[in-house]
Amino acid sequence: MFIRPVKKLKSDISGASAVEYGLLLGLMTILLVTALTTVGTKTSDHFNEVESGFSG
Repeated sequence: MFIRPVKKLKSDISGASAVEYGLLLGLMTILLVTALTTVGTKTSDHFNEVESGFSG
């Protein structure tokens, strides 16, 4: 009774591509935001060190 619809869904892969692309896009977005935030923070820290070197 319950197994037949599950097997039918398992064999139907027609919409999997859009879902997979969406998951990949989401993961890439998270990685990009994390990388840019880290680079931005390190760049800001570097400029602050240079500024303090000039004023000190």
